Amino acid sequence: MLTGALLWYFFHGAYFGSMEQVLALGIVAALAAAGVLGAMVDPARRKLAGANGEDEAVLRVRMAKGERIAARLLVLTVICMAIARLF
Repeated sequence: MLTGALLWYFFHGAYFGSMEQVLALGIVAALAAAGVLGAMVDPARRKLAGANGEDEAVLRVRMAKGERIAARLLVLTVICMAIARLF
């Protein structure tokens, strides 16, 4: 994140045009993906170690749902990075 912030500063400076807005949307999507993984997947992963068969299935479904949401947000991040080059 520090490297990304430095690159933003060196290449974009204080200017916040359409390219920077698209990149900012990608940053927000990436941070949201990290938040989803931390909020949905990590607690379920911790509980999975001591879970019985019924709880294990519920936890695995919750983890899969969180990972699918995070994956979609990361796809949005990549799309934003690609689109930003067009502006």
